[in-house]
Amino acid sequence: MKEIDVLGKACPIPVIETKKAFRENPDEKEFEVLVDNEVATENLSKMAKELKIDVKVEKLEDRKYKVSLEKTKDSLDHSQIESYSVNDATSSNYIVIVSSDKMADGDPEFSKSLLEGFIYALTEQDHLPVAMYFYNRGVFMTTENEKSIEDLKGLEARGVRIYSCGLCLQNYGKKEELKVGEITNMYKIVEAMRSNHAIYPC
Repeated sequence: MKEIDVLGKACPIPVIETKKAFRENPDEKEFEVLVDNEVATENLSKMAKELKIDVKVEKLEDRKYKVSLEKTKDSLDHSQIESYSVNDATSSNYIVIVSSDKMADGDPEFSKSLLEGFIYALTEQDHLPVAMYFYNRGVFMTTENEKSIEDLKGLEARGVRIYSCGLCLQNYGKKEELKVGEITNMYKIVEAMRSNHAIYPC
């Protein structure tokens, strides 16, 4: 049994790490993957189905799931698994990148309300982003804007990862005022932009 702990990792990382485990353990038949959101369980299940690997998803506790994968005689062989594209499992995922506390360059108060409306509209979507990243003045949305902070907390409770740039928080003197999500760095933000379909409201 090979265990893969990707708690705290947004897709496509769980799928990438699982495929890596397949590659590095060609003779292993059973794998257990720990994730903290339903999107990851869905993507892992999709990959398993396409590779003809048996899959079982179990919710262990709030924001903790175990995905059990078992290769059978019908599973694709090692070379076919290796050639499988992670994008096939995660192509419907998206992230949201917020770089300001306003949407576009119109009237300041109106532009601010537009961004608040955008974040609220996300809460009404059936297909949520896997993560949201806030940098530059975007970090004011996770530290000051109480209306959006409540919406972001709601999204976080539904499995959306919320990240704020640590350097940006420090620059604006907001590091101790973060009210939702976690602190990240620019390397991780670039990695997320590179690996996912990204939406930029501002």
